[in-house]
Formats: sequence, C-alpha cells, structure tokens
Amino acid sequence: MKRVVVIGAGPMGLAAAVRARKRGFDVTVLEAGDVGAALDRWGPVRCFTPLAMNLPEEMLHAVDVDRNALLTGPEMRRLVLEPLVARLNIDVRTRHRVTAIGRRGLTRGDFAGHPMRAERPFVVQADAPDGERSFEAEIVLDASGGYTLPNASGSGGLPAAGERRESDRFIRDHATLEARADELRGSRVLLIGHGHSAANALLLLGRIGVNVVWAVRTANQRPCVAVPNDPLPERNAVVEQANALAASPPEWLRVERRAMLQSIVHGEAKLSGGRSIAVDYVASFTGFHPDSRHLTEVTVELSPVTEGGARLYRAIANVTDCLTVPSVRPSDLASGEPNFFFVGSRAYGRARTFLLQTGLAQLETILDSLPK
Repeated sequence: MKRVVVIGAGPMGLAAAVRARKRGFDVTVLEAGDVGAALDRWGPVRCFTPLAMNLPEEMLHAVDVDRNALLTGPEMRRLVLEPLVARLNIDVRTRHRVTAIGRRGLTRGDFAGHPMRAERPFVVQADAPDGERSFEAEIVLDASGGYTLPNASGSGGLPAAGERRESDRFIRDHATLEARADELRGSRVLLIGHGHSAANALLLLGRIGVNVVWAVRTANQRPCVAVPNDPLPERNAVVEQANALAASPPEWLRVERRAMLQSIVHGEAKLSGGRSIAVDYVASFTGFHPDSRHLTEVTVELSPVTEGGARLYRAIANVTDCLTVPSVRPSDLASGEPNFFFVGSRAYGRARTFLLQTGLAQLETILDSLPK
C-alpha cells in the first residue's frame, strides 16, 4: 500500500486525505497547528460560497450543518472540520510543522528530471511536540495554503520604512481586529488595501467605532472591484457597502486615493504624494503569499508571479474571477517533482482566483493520476 503524506488539515487537506484513503492509500496528515487553525484568522468574516460548494459529498454527509450556510472561518473549523476528523477517523498529526522535504539519500540536484528520482521515497521532516519527527511516503500532497505569510505594506510590495520596527502597530487579519475591538475603539487606524479582505476590514472597523484613513492605490471613487451581476450575494454585499462608504465617507472615514505607505515612525505614517497622518494602528490587508521554506530539496517549479505551481499558473493566467472554472490537464497540475503535488490554494499561491470547488475538481484529477 503506497503511503501519502498530506501537509495541512484545512478543508483541502482533509478532502485530499479522505479521497486518497478511499482510493486505497495509507494517508497521514501533518498539521502545523490544530485542525483548521488557519481559518480562525478570518474572525467574523463569512465565506462567499455556501458549504455545499466547499466540501466533497462524502464529507458533507458526515456533518450536520446546513449545506447552504455561509460559515465564518471559526465556524467552519468548529462545526465542520473538527467533527469530520473524529467521525471519519482521519489520521491527523496536529502540531507537526513540516520543516523540510526531500528524497531519501538524494539532494535536489541528484537525478533531476530522471525517472530514477521517483524510486526513492520522500522524507518529510516535522517539528512535533515530542521533538523532530520524520515520515516516509511515496506521494506528498501539499495543502499548506497559499495565504500563509502576510505581504509587506509598502510601495511595490516592499516593507515600508519602519514597518518592521513598528510591527506592534500592524494588524493583518480580521480575527485580531475583532479580538482587539475594545483596544481599537476610538483610535486612529490606517487601513491599507482595497480587495475583499480590506472591504471586510473596513466594515468591521466601522462597527467597532474607529477613526479610519483608508489608503487605496486606485483613483476610483469606488475602489473595490465589483463583479457585474455577481452570483455570490455575500461578496456583492461586502463590495457594495465598502464602495458606498468610499464614495460618500461618513465622519469616521477619510479616503486617500493613489496612496501607498512610504514610512511609519513613532505613529506618523507618510503616504505617497507627501501626505502625512498620525495613526495608532495600521490595518494592513495587502494579501498573503505561500511559505516555501520546506521545499528547498525538492525539484518543484514555482511560478515567479504567484509562487504557486508554475505549470498551473500558465494554465490559469487569463482567469480573472474565481467562478470562471479553468480547463486544466493533468500535466498542468504536475509540480516538476514526481508524485509531489500542490493542492488547493497552495497551487494558486498569490493568485486571487482560487475557489474551493475548483480545487476539489483539480484534486480529483491529481488523485486519478497517482500510481496505485
């Protein structure tokens, strides 16, 4: 029986485990924290898609949750993922942070591109509660996520001057905004970004009662991009509310357009164009990127644009909305390292067009291609 190691116990990682086991593989899931821990960063933000679009059928059957529910991240973890692990008896090793992957006895340069490389099993090293652990497997499915490390807040994606020194002022997820609501109330907050995460953050800051300066790179009166006739009502509602606030700001909001953070020193933030504002906190919602530090000894091809799979990026480069399902071939999902695959948002990296439903379909393609 071939062994599979899945990295990550989020929705895609658990789906990969369930479906690989159904095909007769011996599956172990390694999770850096607790099951679904990354979803807690969403805080009160709800999925744009209903639960039925986010899980395969056999997993939906195993939980007693409304299929049409738009769950928050913590609800997804608590009501869905944690019960699934118990009810489906999935072998998940929590608090096992994967630190390195290689081939037994081979370096990255040994037999690169040669079929002989696939004859050696993978060695997956992890930091565990009881020390360092190693796992061997013939197949590795990396579902560690594409939204792992926060992007910097300055111009061109670089850290603004002082960003590292003033890191205590920076908040980068909705859960922290919610948890620190009492501390934030009445303070001066610089909000950076104009994607869906920033839009949700703006609405949350408005409910908390914060004085907000919203810095957006675009010159548009309505900075958040709306999808015409958007079939996802939750996404449309968030964008419409944020854009309405930007177009006609209430007393607690000021919008700075064509604005990028240049520096922050002792609470004085300087924006492009010579603008200067005093802030207590910076809510930086400029996106995330994958963590690739465990991949130095495998011959994976990473996209120079998204840091996801290079071949998949070329296949989805013209996709502009997550509901546009790309047509991909098995070869588009290959990583360059035999029997190593990125699955879910990890395959997309920084690309903003990932949809769980699409990831599940691509997972099926990958599993169908695996050697039995």
